[in-house]
Amino acid sequence: MRPSTGRISLWPAAVIGFVLVLAASSITFTSTLKAAPPADFVAAGPQSARAMAYWDVGVRVIQWKYARGTALPEQVPEEFRLAQDPRHVVNDDRAARNAYWTKLREAWLRPENWQTGFKFEMSWPIETALDMSREFLRFIRQT
Repeated sequence: MRPSTGRISLWPAAVIGFVLVLAASSITFTSTLKAAPPADFVAAGPQSARAMAYWDVGVRVIQWKYARGTALPEQVPEEFRLAQDPRHVVNDDRAARNAYWTKLREAWLRPENWQTGFKFEMSWPIETALDMSREFLRFIRQT
């Protein structure tokens, strides 16, 4: 054992600081389209099933391709179609796609159609370590 010199050990502060930085790096902001479409997107009547199906495509496909807050393109993307989803047996025609794309473009820019929150995810250190090990192995193989 060492005799006490009256100094304060800094290792507990360093460990606490490291844990706080790790935790802060693991918190991410999330923003996703609400699962339920806005009232003006879904009209009551026989077309409501089609509207729900198109909104579902927006939630499952479109929101992952385009960033929130940016204007969606005027041209309807190929991914915005009902044929991708076998759960919906609604016919997919060009006029309906264009009309619902226009509605989605309008709804996209309104903040009330989005839900925001925070997510705590600790997978990034593992992914970073795996990426570094892959790069290291690739470097070793090249030499």
